[in-house]
Amino acid sequence: MRYDRLEIISNNLSLATLSPHVTITHQDHILDVLTLARDKIHTGARLVSHPLAGSVKPHETPYRSIVLLNQQDGLDMESLNTIEQAIERYQVLCKPNPNHMTLTAADIHRLFPEKQNRDFQFIDLQLIKSSLSAMGVRFAEYQAAVV
Repeated sequence: MRYDRLEIISNNLSLATLSPHVTITHQDHILDVLTLARDKIHTGARLVSHPLAGSVKPHETPYRSIVLLNQQDGLDMESLNTIEQAIERYQVLCKPNPNHMTLTAADIHRLFPEKQNRDFQFIDLQLIKSSLSAMGVRFAEYQAAVV
């Protein structure tokens, strides 16, 4: 496994220093995360983590991170179908509050108490660490930056 081909697309700034082996691409909000992941899949990336991973419903958490393997081996239809279904699911679940998908960091800090915000960041971080650990990525002592 070439860890230099792994990429995390996230709107969770607490992942900024997760691993020196993995590229982290920050996006402003969930819709940007999902859209960029889809665009990268169109150019040959493959999903490593599921875009709807975790027990927290998409419309309940303001953070989403997705791990991709940038392999450029052609279009992976399973990854494309999965990301398209995830985008559709987000749109359905967020219909009562469509702004949820475009909450920026400033919006999140304004709308959620600090402890709840930290909890959401932590859950997202643990899901990503679990995906990366399953691939053999190791972490030095990591202290999440609370932003």
